[in-house]
Amino acid sequence: MMLPVIRSGGGRRPPPRLPTDGANEARMTQGHPAAHPGDGQPHPPVQAYPAAPPGFPAAPGYRPPGAYPVGPGQPGFGPYPPVPPPRPKSRRGLWIGIGAGVLVLTLCAGTAVGVGVGLSERGEDAAPKAAAAANGVTVTQQELDDLLARHSKALADKDLKAYLAPFDPARKDLVAGQTRLFTNLGKLPLAVGRYRTVAQQGRTTDSFGRGVSFQLDVSFVHQFEGYDLTPVAEWYRWTVVRETRGAPLKVTAVTGAPAALGNSKTVYYPGPWDKWGDIHVERTAHTLVITDAALAAEAKRYARVAEAAVADDFAAWQAGGVTADIPKGFVISLVKGKADLGSLYRVNKEETTEAGVSIGMVSTERQNGVDIGGSRIVVDVGDRSFFAPGDTKGPREIFRHEVGHSLVASLEDADKQDFFDGIENWIVEGFAEYLAHRGEPLRASDRTAQARSLVRSGDWDGTLPSNVDWDSPGRVSFHYWLGHAAMTHLAEKYGEQKLFQFVTARYRGATADQASQQVLGIPLAQFQSGWTAYVRAQAR
Repeated sequence: MMLPVIRSGGGRRPPPRLPTDGANEARMTQGHPAAHPGDGQPHPPVQAYPAAPPGFPAAPGYRPPGAYPVGPGQPGFGPYPPVPPPRPKSRRGLWIGIGAGVLVLTLCAGTAVGVGVGLSERGEDAAPKAAAAANGVTVTQQELDDLLARHSKALADKDLKAYLAPFDPARKDLVAGQTRLFTNLGKLPLAVGRYRTVAQQGRTTDSFGRGVSFQLDVSFVHQFEGYDLTPVAEWYRWTVVRETRGAPLKVTAVTGAPAALGNSKTVYYPGPWDKWGDIHVERTAHTLVITDAALAAEAKRYARVAEAAVADDFAAWQAGGVTADIPKGFVISLVKGKADLGSLYRVNKEETTEAGVSIGMVSTERQNGVDIGGSRIVVDVGDRSFFAPGDTKGPREIFRHEVGHSLVASLEDADKQDFFDGIENWIVEGFAEYLAHRGEPLRASDRTAQARSLVRSGDWDGTLPSNVDWDSPGRVSFHYWLGHAAMTHLAEKYGEQKLFQFVTARYRGATADQASQQVLGIPLAQFQSGWTAYVRAQAR
């Protein structure tokens, strides 16, 4: 399987709605790791994707697209004359790549440690081995597997006593936290919920009879019934202790497993069930909204908005005529504030500026070619770029945008994407923006006024923005608009079905030029030439 590199993907930065000074841009981010680990049947690494241990998610090694910016100051926003601020941007691709890479490196690191220990032990003389067998303290892999099997069974049986059995009863805070986790997990529609070993670090054997303490990375393999296409995984790091020969194993600490790569410090940790002592779960026909119990009122209010956004995006997808395995529903969490937005399903290393994010979850079992088994949408309902009092347009847009990222995430073939760059953001974000504003003219976008100003000023070279330049200061919102304009032009000139076919082809591994040739019948350069003229006409 592949290790997940956690990258932010599928989010959105808000376009300026009010006059801004370039210092307050919000964005929506789209992110999903790429890899396809196997639960017991690891897949060989392909291209830049390393393989992960059985039962663990592969590492997404490419940059996930999809995020929304929140105002000038972030890429895409800059000091502009008093105009409505653009909405946030999405960074889905970044999340994906990071997630995959993280998992990969983490697994590789753990494997290296295990191999080193094994080789060292094989090199020992027979006498010390005999002494260790007689007097030593040892923890075997079979013991760890059995421990996690019992832990998995306890969760499935809803047996709290058995679930808490591995945790040191003297660590009251740890036991209390695991009790809350058990209760939270019991509120969720888990079709799959099991624990597997990822890797371990530290001594598991002491020949002199002293106790051993080591770190065990554990994946929580889970699948939400009706939402995830395949099982996905969150990674924990357990500190495991055996004090004397024959003593029971004790877990004395639990945290998130550190990510080796990407902009998250952890691998899909913490989930809402870890982060909040009491979660509230709100379900609609196609959404599973999980929030802190303190946001139950917001969950009830915005679950209806999210459901309507899903219905809109599903209708667009059906009209697009593409046949593909897509999710039947989406898992959404609502937060208030950037601190919570940047610490759910990730621990952001960078400043969190987006207003929403779609994080792709790497499949632990690659089924029917699906690399991304599901996604987790997180939206900051405290962000005034989309959730100002009385604003009904903003919430609809951000949910449509993030759902749009999650809708096509499972189409992405990680093996055929560039490990470092991924799909072009003008396609990823442009498609999500198109869905956010579908049914409206391009001029209705809050980003249009700013974009027209830049085009009229002559400060634009007429080309599609590259991923390298995407976050250029003062340009993020403009780049979102250019992607939106590209998708709108494609739909108007060639038909909306061609738009969906083009995006699908790119996600499935065709280059942008190949997708243009296959779907539109022209090279990408010719499409870009027509699009440039279209953009300049929009700016008149």
